[in-house]
Amino acid sequence: EDDGAKFRVLASVDGLGEESDAVAEELREDALALLEEALQPQEEEDEWSNGAELSLVLCGEREIQALNKKWLGKDYPTDVLSFPMEGSEGLLGDLVVCLDVAKRQAAERGLTPREEMRVLLVHGFLHLLGYDHETGPEDMEEMAGAEQRLMKRMGWKGKGLIGYSQADEGEA
Repeated sequence: EDDGAKFRVLASVDGLGEESDAVAEELREDALALLEEALQPQEEEDEWSNGAELSLVLCGEREIQALNKKWLGKDYPTDVLSFPMEGSEGLLGDLVVCLDVAKRQAAERGLTPREEMRVLLVHGFLHLLGYDHETGPEDMEEMAGAEQRLMKRMGWKGKGLIGYSQADEGEA
């Protein structure tokens, strides 16, 4: 069905109770706002000028741990995973956000769960666009800067996931 919208976000819940449906809808709304703001075409033939679609999954620790182990070889739950759809016009890819980890990190960082999920959303979104903080210090700084600029542009609280991770390491 084509409702004329340039950007679409498909949200689903995996391994969580029905009470998570409202959280998934909030995250879907935030993701849609992010796409509309961040992917505004800068010129007529911009890569995203015809719109984009994002798949978003909100899940529990067991589900994200299984994905983390299968795709990255890391056998532990994580906060967000990004699966870019390279070569698929208009499809950004899949973002998987773990609600349990997001709630725990939010409490540690003095954020609400929605604020933390926005931090994770921006981080995962930048990975879908090709940013990678694990390829060297310069790339990490570039992605950290992009996170901070995007969070500020959206009017969202937080300094970006890399900023929080660097602060957490400094405290350790």
